[in-house]
Amino acid sequence: MNRNLIALDYGRRRVGVAGCGGEVSLAFGITTLTIRGLKDLLAQLNPILKERHCREILIGFPLTLGNKPGPLAPEILSLARQLEAEGLTVHLVDEALSSRRAAGILRQRGKRARKGDCDRTSAALLLQEYLDGLLPPISCAEISRLQLKNSEED
Repeated sequence: MNRNLIALDYGRRRVGVAGCGGEVSLAFGITTLTIRGLKDLLAQLNPILKERHCREILIGFPLTLGNKPGPLAPEILSLARQLEAEGLTVHLVDEALSSRRAAGILRQRGKRARKGDCDRTSAALLLQEYLDGLLPPISCAEISRLQLKNSEED
């Protein structure tokens, strides 16, 4: 499988970016972007996508432990729509506890868990689990169903 895929761990101020490529399906952290909104993120992300010849993006989608879309869900859905409008294939996956697991991995390696390192490592974890078939994509229909179900419960 020769697949260039980028993964994003989205946050309002920082976005962890991870990638994979070539014959080996091994995820690795690329960078952490400091952003000022979605427009700024897209401007910083486009050179990375071009350099890596990437046509697919995996984005962590915030689901709470109660299986409800988290507060960043509208921004992530907007980002996904904008990326799809540019001709990219977007996969959304459940990012529950990925940042906490990333911090734990960094601590195990004897590294201080700085926020930028955690964001990049979290993106790599999401991507590796997706590549390993452990993290299935969340469909738009599933997201709509969760949003509808949760709005009925409120």
